Amino acid sequence: MVRTISDDEKLCTLEKRERELECIYRISDLFDLHVPIESLLKGILQRLPDAFLYPEFAEACAILDGNEYHTEGYEKHRNSLSSEILVHGAKAGMLRVSYKKELPFQDIGPFLHSEQKLLNMITARLCKVIERKQVEAALLDSEKRYRLIFDASPLGIFVDCKGTITHCNRSFMNIFHIQKADVIGSEIFDFVNDDSLNRLLAGSLSDQRSFYENEYSARISGNEKHLRSYYVPLRGRENIIEGGICLIADITANKNFEEELENQKELLTSTFNALQDLIIVVDRDMRIVTSNWKGDIIEPQHPDNLHPQVRESLGPTLMPCDPCPIKEVFSTGSMNEFEHTDLTDNRVRDFRIFPVYDTKGDVMMTVSHIRDITERKETEEALKRSTAELEHAYEELKSLDKVKDEFLSNLRHELNTPLTSIKGFSELLYDGTLGELNEDQMRAIERVVVKTRKLQDLINSLLFVSTNQNGDVKYNFEQIDLVSTLNMVLNISTDSIKEKNLSIMTDLAFDSCFIDGDRTYLPQVFHNLIDNAVKFTPKGGNITIYASVEDNTVNIVIGDTGIGISEEDIPDLFTKFYQIDSSSTRNYGGNGLGLYISKVIVESHNGKIWIESEEGTGTDVHISLPLKQKYQFSATSRSPSLSAERPVLR
Repeated sequence: MVRTISDDEKLCTLEKRERELECIYRISDLFDLHVPIESLLKGILQRLPDAFLYPEFAEACAILDGNEYHTEGYEKHRNSLSSEILVHGAKAGMLRVSYKKELPFQDIGPFLHSEQKLLNMITARLCKVIERKQVEAALLDSEKRYRLIFDASPLGIFVDCKGTITHCNRSFMNIFHIQKADVIGSEIFDFVNDDSLNRLLAGSLSDQRSFYENEYSARISGNEKHLRSYYVPLRGRENIIEGGICLIADITANKNFEEELENQKELLTSTFNALQDLIIVVDRDMRIVTSNWKGDIIEPQHPDNLHPQVRESLGPTLMPCDPCPIKEVFSTGSMNEFEHTDLTDNRVRDFRIFPVYDTKGDVMMTVSHIRDITERKETEEALKRSTAELEHAYEELKSLDKVKDEFLSNLRHELNTPLTSIKGFSELLYDGTLGELNEDQMRAIERVVVKTRKLQDLINSLLFVSTNQNGDVKYNFEQIDLVSTLNMVLNISTDSIKEKNLSIMTDLAFDSCFIDGDRTYLPQVFHNLIDNAVKFTPKGGNITIYASVEDNTVNIVIGDTGIGISEEDIPDLFTKFYQIDSSSTRNYGGNGLGLYISKVIVESHNGKIWIESEEGTGTDVHISLPLKQKYQFSATSRSPSLSAERPVLR
């Protein structure tokens, strides 16, 4: 039985077809618009439900590249209709339509075959639009990238087949200091100096190279610049030039750097060749890489062979070959150093062979430094002989010094015996013990006594110097009173002080002051200093003795108003046998040992001694000694001839 279609059904079908066509038209309008893919998908989803049988219940969804887009009331339902989105043959997503409720069964579930065809048709059109947009995006991105590359290139211009510039980048304008309007339409040869390129574009050169390169100089804005140009022709059919790209780079800095590098290379080469020592660089094949050939040692046997074998240039007489020291450096990686005598000329040479490592830590070359040390060896031998001679002379001097010390010791014993008798009997005569003497006899015996004492002092000084030099001086330290010691020395010097009519002024801050000292040697210090003060002070002059205590140290100053000492002579005063000049010995006498002996004795007492003086005004000798115990002050300790104030010293 054949079912007839009623007029109502025909009307519903026509309405349905009308809605489908309207949906297709509205979606087609979207495809013609240049909108983003996301906006395109949202527009399709809004228009798509109207084309279905029950649009009031239909909701749409689109999935593309993992992103999901859907209408407001969309819920995934088991009764749904879908179509895959294929982009360049690969699945990229799908379009899906679902009903929100159960509806009567149609051709395929609640949907019609025509609705599936409609969804497939829209999806197919969507796939082409997506593919087109991806291609357009890729082309746009490529265009941007190549434009950035061109604009960032050192310098570029497009030219047509006749050499007219059609485009240029910013680098071009920066180098030539011109505007783009002055470039476009100009000839390439206004900026490129290349005869081959000129003939090529003129058609007189049938060269078919892929590029043309040239370097030239140009004067730009008053400055000389070096440019390098690369022209790449664009060839069409039958190799006819249709245009081209030209790259131009400013290589002025590179040229200047190359010239400076070449100058440095020449300087290093000149320095290398000017070295007096021989330098040889050898590779692993035992070939000489480079050398500052020295004709007096080695020279290239064949000038054409720049890298000869080492054994061809260094014979066994110049460098030992068994074992080869250069090979040892290659095998051990350590520096080798040795001396070798050339049997042909008896020249001695010092060899130092250094390894040169590559990035992997392997020895790739060695550098041999060869120096002729024949003269140095001869000097060393002469120095050894001189040293031996000096040692022999030193031993002889030690022997002579020993003989001298023995002589001085024997001389003291030999002189002391008769001197004691002379001194004793002369003093007995002088004291009147052996009877009264007339005036002439007294003057004569007085001179004998004075000279005898001076001779005794000289013998004692020489003996002290000799004994101190051998380290045999023995000090017997005990408590002694500094005031008593000074008084004793002053009493001994009374006669010489009276003879020159000198005034003695003392200023002692204590009645007694005890220190650790030697009763024999310490008084000798004050005797020497007071004797010098008397000796170098003219008649009627003044001698002052001042003493004070500070920080457990006693300070003594012995001053005079004598001839004084120049500043340059003061540092040498404590030197053994030192005299300021020869006239001082003739005019004042002395042996130059007094200050030296005083310094030795003071320092042996852990003290210090120094001199302050000015030529023509007098001298102050300072002595500082450590205290032994408390000292005793006294207001009456000063000499009656002094006021309560300390005398003014220089």
